[in-house]
Amino acid sequence: MEKFKYFIEMMGVVTILYAKLLTDGNPTVMAIVYFAMFTVAYGITTSYFSPMSGFASYFLGHITLEDLVYNVIAHILGTILVILSFKPVQLLVT
Repeated sequence: MEKFKYFIEMMGVVTILYAKLLTDGNPTVMAIVYFAMFTVAYGITTSYFSPMSGFASYFLGHITLEDLVYNVIAHILGTILVILSFKPVQLLVT
């Protein structure tokens, strides 16, 4: 269960990036997606889907260095997943 939170973090990044790319950053959609992801991940993840918030949490002493490293790796993997899969998904959606 401990490593599951990093999977949730990665999937949150993927969901947020897809929403951003597919809606051209529509503020209403982005607000709904962020709210949905925060609701799903509440109490599970510690980094709030952003490496910068992970660094802030680490420097404030809320998470360990190990959590920070795994969170950043999850963010990078989520971003790579979106980069590799966006064009085929965009062709299916549009």
